[in-house]
Amino acid sequence: MNNWKIKSLYYGKITVPKGNLSCGLDPELLLDFPYMGYLLQDGKQNILVDTGIHEDNIVDGKAWAGCPAEGGSRYVLESLEKEGLKPKDIDTVIYTHLHNDHAGCALLFPDAFTIFQKDEYANLLDPLPTQKIRSDFDKRTPGDIKKLKNICMIEGDVKLANGLELYKLPGHTSGSIGIVVPTSEGRYVLTGDIPHLGISLFPKMDKMQLLDGGWADITPAPDNMMPFLFNSVIYDHYAAYASFNKLMLLAEDFKPQWYLTGHDMWIILKHSFG
Repeated sequence: MNNWKIKSLYYGKITVPKGNLSCGLDPELLLDFPYMGYLLQDGKQNILVDTGIHEDNIVDGKAWAGCPAEGGSRYVLESLEKEGLKPKDIDTVIYTHLHNDHAGCALLFPDAFTIFQKDEYANLLDPLPTQKIRSDFDKRTPGDIKKLKNICMIEGDVKLANGLELYKLPGHTSGSIGIVVPTSEGRYVLTGDIPHLGISLFPKMDKMQLLDGGWADITPAPDNMMPFLFNSVIYDHYAAYASFNKLMLLAEDFKPQWYLTGHDMWIILKHSFG
């Protein structure tokens, strides 16, 4: 099955020093990174990947690491409206992981069939001390999940009957999921935040497209940081290396255009894939 279409959804943005997400490279470069979701359509189903950040997690205009941010349920609703959809039109929600900027608006979709990893749910209920310090998980999410009517917790890699492939990719969280979407163009991979940005998989990149359509010059990773560029929210480096190597094998080709990450700006600009 290769009739899927992918659309990126803009859920807001957070302004972060690039160095926070690229192992200290370019710390002076402040960039607007989008909060994102994806809409997957095959003519029969509307599948939503991730539900963005809830407005409760943006306090005095700031979110993760005290960085300026904007987002919330209104952004999710508006992004769907632009595609001619309402929450009731979403058949399935798949969570790449349950961090506050990816599962914050779960209650907008109480009736949707909802998929996430069993280990991710365990991580949500018992986060690491460092995850607590960063408030990675929304304190509302455990209660929100209990109100969802159709939950499917999976273990490991699963191929769905509709052609989508779900792969467990721990490292950022215990149960992060990567989603392979077969399209008429080829196999795209939705990575969630493992990695957050394409530069993590392709560390020698020297330019990054911005939300306004412009370009920023960035520092390619030195050889001693290869083969992958980690950031401060990779909690299990052994697992992350294994996940990144796994990702290399999943897409149509190991090139940046086939990896649709959780926060890359160019993906919002291109919008449609497949």
